[in-house]
Amino acid sequence: MQNPSHVHPTLKYPIFVIAYIVVSVIVITVQPFNESILRAIVGFPFVLFLPGYTLLAVLFPKKDDLDGIERLALSIGLSICIVVFIGLGLNFTQWGIRLGPILMAMAAFMLIMTALAALQHS
Repeated sequence: MQNPSHVHPTLKYPIFVIAYIVVSVIVITVQPFNESILRAIVGFPFVLFLPGYTLLAVLFPKKDDLDGIERLALSIGLSICIVVFIGLGLNFTQWGIRLGPILMAMAAFMLIMTALAALQHS
């Protein structure tokens, strides 16, 4: 019989990413946390790493497709591009470029990419 706390290896990636997205949204928006250094510590990877990492998980699903340093560098570069295009797209909507719409658009993008990556792994 299998241990009920055992998580299938292909599910560890999406669970970690979804948890980080939820924690980031809470830390960035909730009053006591958003005025502390914790906002920057959680926010920088949320903006500068995770969007590109989730997109790379869809584009290169196998672990051996890219080396660790390649995945890191591409994640940072793609994240910058993704954030710019999300901001550009939001600029032409009624919501504009404010914290709430940018945060929700980025979270939605990362959740969609995470779901696609999970579907590829299953």
